[in-house]
Amino acid sequence: MSVLTDKYPALTSPSKRLFFSLIMSGFVFIFLSIFQPFGLSNEDGMVMICAGFGVTCLVVMLILNLLIIPMLPGFFNEHNWLVWKEIVWVIINVSAIGFANSLYAAWVMEVDFTLQLVGTFQFYTVAVSLLPIVLSVLTNYNRLRNKYERDSVSLSNEMEKHPHTEKKAVHSFAITNGNESIALNSDTFLYAKSSDNYVEVVYYENNSLKRDVIRKTLKSTAMELADIPDIFQVHRSYLVNLNQVNHFSGNAQGLKLHFEQTDTLVPVSRNLTESLKS
Repeated sequence: MSVLTDKYPALTSPSKRLFFSLIMSGFVFIFLSIFQPFGLSNEDGMVMICAGFGVTCLVVMLILNLLIIPMLPGFFNEHNWLVWKEIVWVIINVSAIGFANSLYAAWVMEVDFTLQLVGTFQFYTVAVSLLPIVLSVLTNYNRLRNKYERDSVSLSNEMEKHPHTEKKAVHSFAITNGNESIALNSDTFLYAKSSDNYVEVVYYENNSLKRDVIRKTLKSTAMELADIPDIFQVHRSYLVNLNQVNHFSGNAQGLKLHFEQTDTLVPVSRNLTESLKS
């Protein structure tokens, strides 16, 4: 249960969702072409019929993963995504594919669309894929968790072995937009978080944590602070002052940055992990 309720990376990238859909539809085509269930071996133009099953699968996957997921951003938010949700979502995809393929089979193979036909397709589609789905998700979870836990321990140990023995020069700067301006320096700034067309700036000043909001994109903020040492964009939504990072942690979703002044954990994009380590 502790594994099933642990964090798991959500498939939030449209390009990754498209790739996942293509992989699944290709698997359906290859599987049916090789094993030829449902009496496919007796059908003329078997390969084309199998290709039709693959296309049907692709259409279902595109609807679920490119239309439904963006319509429910709160539910598919990576912060709330868990191992059991991933398993259930993939099973929902497979079940929907089975139902759609039963419709396609009734049409192309000229058989009656009955509950028995639907049940047969659901049984073979879900039963054949259930164990591989569970094993695949659990294996990927274990691989990612181990990787990022190792990375977090390694980075935290590096920080302990190489503490800042010399006082760094304090760099003063500001985040501006028109008449709005937030004055900061490298000793006080912790991170900036994107919120639509606004940026929430978090800093520590006079022994208190402060949060100011300015109308500005994180991209333009990153460009404005590009020349300030130790400021690094670790995520599409976060710009951080690495000099203020206290230690690292990791789970299957990736690395997390910890600050001494706040309990907020800042995520690191998985595709930026190596750049951060460098």
